[in-house]
Amino acid sequence: MKSLSPQLPEQLAALFSRLLPDVDDTLLALIGELSHANQAGHVCLPLAHRAELKALRASPLVGAPGAYAPLILDDAGRLYFARHWHDEDRLAAALIRLAEPLPLPDEARLSDLLARLFPDAGDGQPDRQKLAAALAARQRLMVISGGPGTGKTTTVVRLLALLAALSPRPLVMAMAAPTGKAAARLSESVRAARDRLDVDEAVRRQLPAKAETLHRLLGLRPGAEQPRHHGGNPLPLDLLVVDEASMIDLALMARTVEAMPSQARLILLGDRDQLSSVEAGAVLGELCARIGYRESTRQWLRRVCGTEPESGGEAGALTDCVALLTRSHRFGAESGIGELARRVNAGDGAAALDVLRDEAWADVALRDAVEDAALLARREGYWRAVAAGEPPERVQSAFSAFMLLAAERRQVAECNQRIERKLERDGFKQPGRDWYPGRPVMISENDYGLGLFNGDIGFALQSEAGLRVLFPADDGGWRAFAPARLPAHETVFAMTVHKSQGSEYDEVWLQLPEQVGPLLNRAMLYTAITRARSRFAVAGSEAVWLAGVASAPRRDSGLADRLR
Repeated sequence: MKSLSPQLPEQLAALFSRLLPDVDDTLLALIGELSHANQAGHVCLPLAHRAELKALRASPLVGAPGAYAPLILDDAGRLYFARHWHDEDRLAAALIRLAEPLPLPDEARLSDLLARLFPDAGDGQPDRQKLAAALAARQRLMVISGGPGTGKTTTVVRLLALLAALSPRPLVMAMAAPTGKAAARLSESVRAARDRLDVDEAVRRQLPAKAETLHRLLGLRPGAEQPRHHGGNPLPLDLLVVDEASMIDLALMARTVEAMPSQARLILLGDRDQLSSVEAGAVLGELCARIGYRESTRQWLRRVCGTEPESGGEAGALTDCVALLTRSHRFGAESGIGELARRVNAGDGAAALDVLRDEAWADVALRDAVEDAALLARREGYWRAVAAGEPPERVQSAFSAFMLLAAERRQVAECNQRIERKLERDGFKQPGRDWYPGRPVMISENDYGLGLFNGDIGFALQSEAGLRVLFPADDGGWRAFAPARLPAHETVFAMTVHKSQGSEYDEVWLQLPEQVGPLLNRAMLYTAITRARSRFAVAGSEAVWLAGVASAPRRDSGLADRLR
């Protein structure tokens, strides 16, 4: 076999060597770079200014866009594995089709409904939630991005009611999210907001009561060549809401959009500043990269809403399709968490440190270290609820009072092990036994038969039938499983920042890595900060913190260019 770059996996090298036995080392090295870039979340490898570009174009393994070849090199000098190029191409084409504007609804009827669903707050501020809903009334594709507390769920519930009231027939609606945990949170939030709506009962009945995972909605199963729903067998829907869109990778987003029926609407919700998906792609960030509105749209919004967006100018295929919610109802001017998140997003690490050090911001703090005793003290309410045999919803609420986050899996594993050793010393856990009352676990592998999915969190509680692990059900109840039946799982007294997406906790501590590494960037720090509802603390080196804030996340892709 050819001499290889250490970045190129052996199986991949063998595959390309079989396809072209005399493949040269230069091409193998580039394939290794591309593989390494994919593992880091990039969709492609930019090579426009590389000397190897001419040799690449001459290789029979490399084709132009649309060619039948294992590698695709586009006109901008981006190198792709063929499957990623086709995913990006399919997604861009489907988004462009979805972004075509619909016939305008009756202005008088729309204005009346908007005024009813989005009453004037009387503060003189533009109502961006109302603007987003008005835009959705004229678009099949709507992307709504906003940080925690900006009212994304409230907006979408009212938006759904608006569309149901405008429709001449009942609409078939569905909601989905990339993980079971995010789907459960969306279901809970929508049920609570739906009951407070000032709408007719016929409209309320059309609003979906629960969300499911995207994998389940599409019918994606391990080993299957394609999902149950695709372009040839689209979803039987008029409207789909997808939450936590920042977590959705390129391939899954392409499959989702491709499965949309020709007449259906797609509404994507998320926070463009959060961490991107674990797999390749940063789709939500690219969809929100350029935001603009036609002048005719701005005038129309002024008529139906009484206000208009601040930004102007067209933004390519997604003109009029993207709205930002910027006003946080949770983190106001007095919130250290909100101020810290804003300064981290701005890339100002020193100013963010000032917030952490300033005792005037009572809800944020710097810690020298994360002590096991302090972690257990934060869990006292949880252990009391477990010991008292409280109902699972009370146990879950007590668990949500605190979470330790870390950038690295190694830090999380070590912390969970230390806590369990301390529980053994204190008599809460028998030595050598995996299971004990109060053990919280996170599912790490989808199991479609049991309906348990990656990211789902359950609690081991004592029952008449013995120890059972309880997980929230879609209907607001609980499902119990014997521990031996669970798919792959892990203890979750602490979790990685990536795994925390879609969750919120009253208090969050972040343990920084000991050294600067590729996982640490401002999106990771922002995501950790905004998991906290009421208090946030960070432990670790100030130099590591500053390096993390200075590191702007970047994922190479051609999607944004295609949409321009």
